[in-house]
Amino acid sequence: MPDANPPLLAVAGVAAGYGRTEIITGIDLTVHPGSFTAILGANGSGKSTLLRAISGQIPILAGTIRIAGIDLATAPEHAKRQFGYAVDPADLPPDLTGQQYLELIGSIRGCHPHAWPRDDLITTLQFGPWLRTNISAYSLGTRMKLSLMGALLGTPPLLLLDEALNGLDPLILARIRRLLAELCAAGHGLVMSTHMLATIGTTCTEMIMIESGRVAHRWTAPMIAAAGPTGLETMVVATLEGAVKASVLF
Repeated sequence: MPDANPPLLAVAGVAAGYGRTEIITGIDLTVHPGSFTAILGANGSGKSTLLRAISGQIPILAGTIRIAGIDLATAPEHAKRQFGYAVDPADLPPDLTGQQYLELIGSIRGCHPHAWPRDDLITTLQFGPWLRTNISAYSLGTRMKLSLMGALLGTPPLLLLDEALNGLDPLILARIRRLLAELCAAGHGLVMSTHMLATIGTTCTEMIMIESGRVAHRWTAPMIAAAGPTGLETMVVATLEGAVKASVLF
C-alpha cells in the first residue's frame, strides 16, 4: 500500500557517475517536510554528482530515488515537477534574457513566470535592471540570482541547491537565507551543497559529509544545535582534517 505521507526525498543505495564510472556509491538520504539537509565535502568528493542524480540530470547506476513518493526512474516528468533545482550559473542559456528564462521554467513547471513563494523576488533580489538583458552579460552574482529564482518559481515542495549562494552580496544573501528558512518552516524541504558553513548556521536539521563518493559522516539536528554557530565550523574542519590524515596513512 502506498505511503500516504511519503518523504519529500528518499535516496536508497544510489550509485551514479559518468558513463559506467561510479563517482558516488551507496548513498542513502531522506528529506522530510520542513527538513534542511546540508551536503558537505571537499572538491571532487561527489556532492554535485549526487544532486545531478537526484535532479535526473544523470542516470543512476544502482539504487532508487523517490521524490514525494514518485520513482524518478519510472515517472521522471511527474517526479521533476515536485522540485526546483538551482542550476549551475555556467549552465544558464546565454542567449536568453532573464525574463525568457523564467518563462521557459514556468512553461515546464506549469505556472506563471513570476509565481514566487512570497513577495516579488525580482524586487527582493534587485533583479529588475537585468530582466530583459541577455544572460551572457550577467556577472556571477546576477546569474546566481536568476538560477535561484528559477528554482523557487512555483514554490515546489523540494528545493535542490548546488553551491547556490556563491557570489551573492550580503544583503541578498540575508534575504535568501530568510526566505529559505520561512519555506522550511512552512513544510518545504531543502537540500543544499555548500563549502560556506556560515550560510548554514544552525538552521539545518542534518548535515552529511561525502568523502570519495560515500557518506562518511552525519550530524543530526541535536548535534548541530549543541555545536552552536562557532563550534559548527570547528567540528566540520576537524572531521575534514581527520579524513586527510587518514588518506595519507592508508
